[in-house]
Formats: sequence, structure tokens, C-alpha cells
Amino acid sequence: MPVTISYDVTHIDNNDRNYIRSMLERFHWRRLGGSVFRYDGVAQADGTLHEDWLNHIAPSLMFLRSFLIARGITLKFLTVDASSISFLDHSAPDILLGTAPQQGPQLVLADPTNVQSSEATLRNFIDAAVAATQ
Repeated sequence: MPVTISYDVTHIDNNDRNYIRSMLERFHWRRLGGSVFRYDGVAQADGTLHEDWLNHIAPSLMFLRSFLIARGITLKFLTVDASSISFLDHSAPDILLGTAPQQGPQLVLADPTNVQSSEATLRNFIDAAVAATQ
């Protein structure tokens, strides 16, 4: 099942609004219109879609949170609609299920409709979050 987010922000310029869109698209979110995005998952070798909460959904929401705070953008509302289950089972090496948490350089990102968000910045953000726990 897909995950859908919608949000409303104030005190934001068009450049920052476009940056948020670009960032979400890099994390495999698809824009449905305005500030509504859907995450369907990432296609696996067998054609099924896998929702990657640890590498795409959670980091993108944390980056959004951090970006809003850093830019002084007011978040009026945020809705996350998630009727889904995400699996990670690496207990048997020959039948891996899901993707383990990745470091920034290994993270699989998508090409957004505009390249305003820097791939390097997102990878550095992931690595900085890891470094903050040490």
C-alpha cells in the first residue's frame, strides 16, 4: 500500500518550495499535485514494489522537518496516510527480504523532475544523522 503525505506551509518562497519537491522526488516520492506526494515503493527484481521506510520514507520526513526549521518555514499541517507494512528480514542470507539501512553513498535515490535538491546534500544528511549518534 502506498504512503501519502500532504502538508501546508507558510513563510516560504518558491525556491524553497521547489527544493522540497525535488528532495521528496529524490527519495522516490511522486507528486500528486500541490503539496501532496505518494510513495509507492521501489521496484524489486521480481517486479513487486517494496516500501523502504528506513532508507526513503523516514529520512525524507526527517530532512523535511530539518529543512523547515532551518529556513524558518511554518508548517501549518502535515498528514501522513500509511496503511502499509514494511518488512526487513536478513536472518537467512540466501533469502533476504527488504533493504538494510544504508549509509549515504549506498542510498538508492531517484532522479527528480528538477534537480534543485543536491544528491550530495541528501547523502551527507543521512551520514550526519548517523554521526550524531556516536
